Amino acid sequence: MSNRQQDILDATLALVSEHGLQGTSISKIAKQAKASPGIIYHYFASKDEIMDTLYLSVFKDLMDALLDDALLAQPCLERLKTVWLRRFYFHINNPEKTNFIEQYKNSTYFTLEQEQATNELLIDLATMIQGDIARGEIKALPLRVVHAMTMSVADNIAKLQIAGSVDLQKDELNTIADIASRSVLA
Repeated sequence: MSNRQQDILDATLALVSEHGLQGTSISKIAKQAKASPGIIYHYFASKDEIMDTLYLSVFKDLMDALLDDALLAQPCLERLKTVWLRRFYFHINNPEKTNFIEQYKNSTYFTLEQEQATNELLIDLATMIQGDIARGEIKALPLRVVHAMTMSVADNIAKLQIAGSVDLQKDELNTIADIASRSVLA
């Protein structure tokens, strides 16, 4: 991706955070990116393509924050807790990205094609969890249920922290990560 394309995506992310998906227009993106609408259309065919590209980029950033080679060497419970905490802190440290993911997934932009692209980015995490299930370390539950019982909890706790509804300290977060992770252990 060129620097100019990244500038356009960064401008779009900032605008969606401020104005929402529907309130973000090509003209606003052009102004924020200090480019003409023609430049925007040179790199992206439509606003839809910008939003789709931004979503995949942001979701890839999330996956990159969650997984690394060192994670695979950890025991199952520690892996789950580590991924939980990394997900929580990704949301805390990237509120614009978190806001964008949520808006995008709850919009008409999130099509079956985009869900399939998301699943491709999730393949390493899914493979890890499926391996834990196969070894009997995690309950034999559908992956979406395991996600809901663990990662969705991280997402929701992060939203509470971002909103200022709670102010959780490190030891409290570790306790919550432990509880959520243990909820799926076999």
